Amino acid sequence: MTRQTNEDVTEVTPGNWDYVPEVSLFPNPNAGRQPLGDSHLLPSKVRRIYNEALSSLNTDNTVLCGIAIRAIIETVCKEQEAVGGNLASKIDGLVAAQVLTPDGAKILHNLRTLGNAAAHEVIPHSVEELGLGFDVVEHLLQGVYILPKHARRMFSPEGDDEA
Repeated sequence: MTRQTNEDVTEVTPGNWDYVPEVSLFPNPNAGRQPLGDSHLLPSKVRRIYNEALSSLNTDNTVLCGIAIRAIIETVCKEQEAVGGNLASKIDGLVAAQVLTPDGAKILHNLRTLGNAAAHEVIPHSVEELGLGFDVVEHLLQGVYILPKHARRMFSPEGDDEA
């Protein structure tokens, strides 16, 4: 549904305004999205930002959700001690550390720019974009944290309970 109001404009340059309609999908396809299974296995800081991001997605806070998706990526990079002076180089550092594939890094770079647009330009993204972004970060969290813990527990010779 498209709703038009006099507030659906944004100043693109001083004195120049563009019409930007607010588009809402009813019902929101991501409303009521459930948390990732075994999210309790995530490191505490990752789990905290993941839960806040999920809350923002489920309540249609699209700008905050874009920022939170970027923050999840940043937190994973920090947790994994990725080397680099900015988030772009840290994502590439995950590839160098073999935590992430080059194709995975390309996708995270897209999410990084989505998050930057939300944070620096207050650009809301569509629920479809944010839903896909959430699919990507959940896949990242599964691959970096959850599945390795299950595999160590399941396949460890000693029956390691580290997970």
